[in-house]
Amino acid sequence: MAKVSFKDATLEVNPDQTLLEALLEADHQIPNSCRSGLCQSCLVQCTHGHIPQPAQKGLSAAEVETGHLLACQCYPSSDMTVALPNSDSATTAAKVVEKTELPGDVIRLRLEAPLSYKPGQYVNLWRDESVIRSYSLASVPALKEPLEFHIRVQPQGRFSGWLKQDLAVGDQLRLQGPMGLCFYTPGDPNQPMLLAGIGTGLAPLWGIVRDALQQGHTGPIHLYTGARNADSLYLHDEIAELATQYDNLHYHVSLLEASIPADAKAIDQLIESEHQALNGYRVFLCGSPERVKKLRKLCFLKGASMQAIQCDLFQPAA
Repeated sequence: MAKVSFKDATLEVNPDQTLLEALLEADHQIPNSCRSGLCQSCLVQCTHGHIPQPAQKGLSAAEVETGHLLACQCYPSSDMTVALPNSDSATTAAKVVEKTELPGDVIRLRLEAPLSYKPGQYVNLWRDESVIRSYSLASVPALKEPLEFHIRVQPQGRFSGWLKQDLAVGDQLRLQGPMGLCFYTPGDPNQPMLLAGIGTGLAPLWGIVRDALQQGHTGPIHLYTGARNADSLYLHDEIAELATQYDNLHYHVSLLEASIPADAKAIDQLIESEHQALNGYRVFLCGSPERVKKLRKLCFLKGASMQAIQCDLFQPAA
């Protein structure tokens, strides 16, 4: 009989009992619906122990790599520890080592902190107990970089305004995480990839692209980013330089206000014109919920499977 640790309790799971059944029987509140593995509402994360293979059927490569599993399909065969996804509330101290203003009212913030993460995940940055914001990681740990964030300064932004006016190099703040499943997973180095994000939606994509290249991805990588005009486009030179170093990296820019009106295209129009089909592609989409939803529908209709589309939605603070 396997023992499962959850929160502060340890429960015994019978061989003919699923993990979900055992947790519910012990009065733990676990989201669930179909109990057949289709709705995936009973997703939990294993932090220690062996995961039976059927418990991860139908999950994305990112979910599998981070130890997620379907509790309704899990028959524990040995002791394990599980938690609800993103349930770790611990925070870590981080020191500001760089604060640079970029085009488009974007600040590149670099922090030093002991954090194990994957490029493209996000963390919560704490100004104080009442002002907490989520930002995606643009850095790549294998390149020995500080933690990097691209933060747009918002009008009357309680965090971004403080970041621009008050936060200085040498100061400290706290972070919580990492979280999220929008990151590169090795396994098929020849798979074509498409990444798209407007504005600071570029932040996680910049990390994901460089991580994929650093891990030896050889398939074509199409990176789409954009802004209202050329003056608002940031990291342009860095991305263009990286594209000269890797023949498989293709850099596409969407400008709503191009110097030549005929060249002005929204990012979805640009993708539509550049790709007849996206069958077999791995897709990463980052940005506002409305934009991501539109791009996800476009990529799906062009042949990309829903399981191969990873999204990072930037929800504005209330």
